[in-house]
Amino acid sequence: MFIRLILLFILIGGAGCSPKFSLLNLKTNTKTVPKETAATVLPKISKTEPEKKKNIDPRLQKIVSSPSLLANKKSIMAAKKAVSIVKSQSETQVVASSNVGPSLDDNTVGLDATTGITISKIISDGGVQTALTDAANLNVLTSEITYEQNINKQLAEVIKADQAIVNFQKVKSIYQEQLKVYSENLPLIEAAVKANVISKTDALKLDQLKLRSEERYLNAKTLSETSLLVRQKYNLKDSDKFFEVDIKSWKSFEQKVTKNKFTKIKLIETQIQILEKDIEAIKSTFKANVSFNGNATAKITDIDNSLGFLGLNITLPVKDGGKRNFEVEEKNLQISSLEQQKDEVMLVNKSSFSSLANFEKIYNLRSDLIDAQTGNSKIISEDIELKLKAGAASVVDLATEKMNFYDLVSQKVALEYQKIQEVIKFFQILGHECDLTALCDQVNSLATSK
Repeated sequence: MFIRLILLFILIGGAGCSPKFSLLNLKTNTKTVPKETAATVLPKISKTEPEKKKNIDPRLQKIVSSPSLLANKKSIMAAKKAVSIVKSQSETQVVASSNVGPSLDDNTVGLDATTGITISKIISDGGVQTALTDAANLNVLTSEITYEQNINKQLAEVIKADQAIVNFQKVKSIYQEQLKVYSENLPLIEAAVKANVISKTDALKLDQLKLRSEERYLNAKTLSETSLLVRQKYNLKDSDKFFEVDIKSWKSFEQKVTKNKFTKIKLIETQIQILEKDIEAIKSTFKANVSFNGNATAKITDIDNSLGFLGLNITLPVKDGGKRNFEVEEKNLQISSLEQQKDEVMLVNKSSFSSLANFEKIYNLRSDLIDAQTGNSKIISEDIELKLKAGAASVVDLATEKMNFYDLVSQKVALEYQKIQEVIKFFQILGHECDLTALCDQVNSLATSK
């Protein structure tokens, strides 16, 4: 009977796993392993994976090799393993056991041994397994979206570092020109002050312009040095060129900020779907649970005379004190909170676009004004040079105007740098920093690759 019971279970549970038990010396047919189970054990290898990696920007490849992003990638792998774990619960479950102890059948004292096997197979659980599997797959998607978000964040960190270094190079060049003007004219100015040709106040104006230029230079230098450390963190060398930033691409996002599902929106929507699947799983537990169960036990010395049970096990919850209803209410409250977060994100996206559009208007006005002032300053400098030759102007006048010219050029550089920062900030709010450098397809490929 014991052997017959085991064989019967193997036939009934053939759709599940067919383990081999050395304890009972059973041989199972490995051909009964279904395709789905085999796919779980041996994951499919994408033939296009090597091709995808070839198309990834080498600088981006270095960024995703950072410890934090490698940890994110492992989280995706763990989430995929969780899917396999959930799916395994629907397979045939087989447990073998053995017991050794004193025999209580007669007055003699001696050891006796029994062995047994328990097999169960879920037939119907009301949809719990399906809902849990769907939720597990959505958790994989959540991990991928989080990974994509973090790639974007670290990409933006490098882009900001690159722009800070470029900005310093521009500021340094202007500062050196100003310093050259100041150094060349300082002896003449000091002599003119001593001779009372010019006042001390006029000379101090030159010092004031130099000090302002030096302050900009030192601030930009400090930020540049910090930015070099950022590049070193991602193992970016001098040979790794700076990322080029498209500061005009944001203009095409006016409609996208409310219609496109950027990573922040996708993450919230996926979290909502997970909660909905959780609710579905909880509600499914109100339905009948049907499983095929059986067990058999026998003495080791008398294996043919076994005791066993074979049949259906049906359970139907009658009362649980309202626990599941409370759980559903809790999940619904969490969904409401996430829906509100989604609306807030959409509002922030929209307002950030308006803010950047307003800044663009101010930028254009200020840029035009600085250009006009710079052109005028150049003309004034040329005019003062002519007057100086005729003795109608002083050295300090010419030096001051030349310093003022470079100060205006420096203001234009600062304004341009501010604009780049505002554009980067806008894409950071969207969580779509990859659009700064047209790398979104590559980022998405990295997030979804196996």
